Amino acid sequence: MFVSEFEKGKLYKRSELHDQFGGNRQRGISPSAKLPVIFIFSGDSGSQYGYTDGWNEDYTIFTYTGEGQVGDQEFTMGNKALRDHIELSKDVFLFTAASGGQYKFNDQLTLINYEKKPALDRNGDSRMVISFTFESFTEIVESSNVNNLHDSNQSLEELKQIALDDASSEQASIQEKRVVIRKRSEAIKTYARRRAEGVCEACEQPEPFDARSGSSLDVHHLYRLSDGGPDHPEHVAAICPNCHARIHRGRDGAEYNQVLIKKIREKERS
Repeated sequence: MFVSEFEKGKLYKRSELHDQFGGNRQRGISPSAKLPVIFIFSGDSGSQYGYTDGWNEDYTIFTYTGEGQVGDQEFTMGNKALRDHIELSKDVFLFTAASGGQYKFNDQLTLINYEKKPALDRNGDSRMVISFTFESFTEIVESSNVNNLHDSNQSLEELKQIALDDASSEQASIQEKRVVIRKRSEAIKTYARRRAEGVCEACEQPEPFDARSGSSLDVHHLYRLSDGGPDHPEHVAAICPNCHARIHRGRDGAEYNQVLIKKIREKERS
């Protein structure tokens, strides 16, 4: 099992996750000892420690309380790992408690905000806890609630700048940060397809068919999705569905991806 193959809604035994990926078996935040990923484990029992985890009504925003059952929570260990996961190029995966030591995989998450709030610890004493606000990565990638950039007249450089916009401003509201992240996601897809100019950037053959959306090329992430933020213009390629399947399911997929990385690097340099 590879991390990228986690299925939303599927149950996984926590012990087996740790057997494969390492990480602390007791804490709610468990960075993998083997891969650049962080597992979050959430359940109802956390409420007794002042934790208030949960999705919003449309399951696009997940609020998660940091670790530490007594005293003020600080940005150390797992809390620090979550705060810095984009900078450290580590993907965050959320699992919620089911039964029998099993956890349901919810989604990959991207941090959009964090703040300290008052709460009670397990002894009933007042303290400050860290509240992380994440957005579903699926929502970021698939959302259509952004300006459609596909048919715009913006240049490659303008699209690249949108993709690199910083969403970390402390003054910005959560909604403002969501808009920036979504525009970045849309801009990166448009950028990659514009750069390809109708030719697969892997096999260098013309697009296999005319798509209603304007391009039949898939946008493939060359590296882990968190490298450089949710997306980075130099970390994606526009490739045909056949090459995309070869990279993800072919026996030589990893090697083929490395060849593609070199091609994109040369394109970007020129």
